[in-house]
Amino acid sequence: MVEPLLDNPRSLTAKVAAVLGGTAIERPQLTGFLNSEFDPFLMYGMTAATAGSAAAPQVEGEIVEVRSRKWLRAWHDVYCEVFGGDARGRQEWQRIYDALGPSGDRSLLLLLARVDGSPAATGGVYFEPDLAGLYCFTTRERMRGRGLASALVHTSHAAAQGRGIERALLQATASGRPVYIRAGYREQRTLPVLMRRGEPTG
Repeated sequence: MVEPLLDNPRSLTAKVAAVLGGTAIERPQLTGFLNSEFDPFLMYGMTAATAGSAAAPQVEGEIVEVRSRKWLRAWHDVYCEVFGGDARGRQEWQRIYDALGPSGDRSLLLLLARVDGSPAATGGVYFEPDLAGLYCFTTRERMRGRGLASALVHTSHAAAQGRGIERALLQATASGRPVYIRAGYREQRTLPVLMRRGEPTG
């Protein structure tokens, strides 16, 4: 049975594993990859149509596609600040971006929201032929309440529509759920997340 709430993340983590040399995990009722010592990456599984009736939200800033190492550094700084990630993961994100981004197979779009030129929020879209997965949506605490997350979702949906993709999914944190519900997402199920704690074992 095809289950896009799990199949899209599996596909993305498999691609990331190919780039980073991730370790495959095969245990009873558990399959996947541990890809990084520094970034736990990836809750509530939610889906929506990419074609919504809502107009683009008005925001105090701009949404840009990450297309340079400088912007990727800014993207990663925001991502680490909000998620508590390790700055050492930046090199891994550079490798992922090189392989899957605009100069790679173009399956990954990274978005950066800026307010008065200052990096404020991030988003990422992983494209499959008939589905867009939204990941890494973060907003700096001092920049919240400006509609940046909604604008990032809208931009992600527009990019998916540009590829003929009509459905999107995401895994939301509890704090992010209200934003996504307003954007048309509906909860499907709660998803478990596997994260490495401490030093790798065996």
